[in-house]
Order: sequence, then structure tokens, then C-alpha cells
Amino acid sequence: MKRLLTVFLALLIVIATTGCGSTTEATEERQTYTRLPFTHYASGGMPEDYTADILFERSNSTFTAYQVAFMSCTCRDPSVNYSSVMYVELLNTKDTADEATIRDITFGSKDGYTVGLWGDSDPVFGQPDYTKEYLDEHFVRQLIKKSKADFDAWEGYGKQIEGIDADAVTGASVSTGNITSVLQALFAYHADKYYQ
Repeated sequence: MKRLLTVFLALLIVIATTGCGSTTEATEERQTYTRLPFTHYASGGMPEDYTADILFERSNSTFTAYQVAFMSCTCRDPSVNYSSVMYVELLNTKDTADEATIRDITFGSKDGYTVGLWGDSDPVFGQPDYTKEYLDEHFVRQLIKKSKADFDAWEGYGKQIEGIDADAVTGASVSTGNITSVLQALFAYHADKYYQ
């Protein structure tokens, strides 16, 4: 019996020291995200260096799907300030990186799954009609088929990329500016990784 107890204790020590059954390494691996530097714009257009996190990146022969978390609005109290989570698919099949385009983008659901989160004000401060649904229709959905070249030509805070009706989103410059800035940074990352 003493020998059986010794073998059992030795087995427990081996299990404890080899990590069998432990998820620490796997958990730590899953929790490391790619950091994505971007220019953040506060109210009034004050530029600041911020970092977004690529929460996941899945690539296939046609496109790469990204889920990116970033802070857009910084004017609210931290108890009601949330990160935005954007799900976006960028094409891998264009001839050049400048031609790569957005295949799909959402801050909500895709195929019945919640893949994003609108973390900005809803409605936008001072604009009661500018709900997340309004901005989805007039800004976010309009980004589909926009290219890296479109984002590279963007003139910064208070401006819209070519083809977005500025009048439809005037007054939402923080939200639209930060989304555009994150996408500009994501396209640069995508070009370096998939078009070299």
C-alpha cells in the first residue's frame, strides 16, 4: 500500500510540474493580441497616439477577417465608456495592396452572431437622429468596396473618404474620424502582411 501511495504521489507531482491539465499556457497564448497603432481624435480633432487591438485575424484565399477593438469616444465618464469592436473583412486577391478593398464591415451581427460592438455614443452627442443604426446606414455600410488607396488619401479629422456623403454624417466627426483612422492603420498592416 505504501508503494502504491508513493507511485500515486509521484504521478501527481509529474502532472503538476508538466502542466498536464493546465490551461495557463493556452490561455496566455490566446490573450496576446496584435497591437495596432493609430491616430485617435478627441472632440475638436486633437490627434493623439493610441493603440487598437486585433482580437482575431483569420485568413483564407479570398479575404482576411479581423475583429478590432479600439477606444473612440474619450469624452464620457469611464463607467459608461466602452471600446468599439469592429468586424471587417479585407480582400487578399487584388493585384496590389492599394487595390485591396473592404469586403464586409459591421459593429453588430453577422450571420446570426454578434461580432462587433458600437462603443460610441448612441445617439451621437448633440445629434439625436445620429443613432448607431443611422451611422451604420450612412457611414459604415458605405465603406464596403472602399480601397486602401481611398483610406490613404483621407485628409484626416473632419473629412470623409471619397464617396461618403459628408452632409449625412456631419456632427459625427469623432466617431467617423476614429473608425476611418483605425481602418487606415489596419489596411497598412494588411498590406505589409498579405501583399509582400
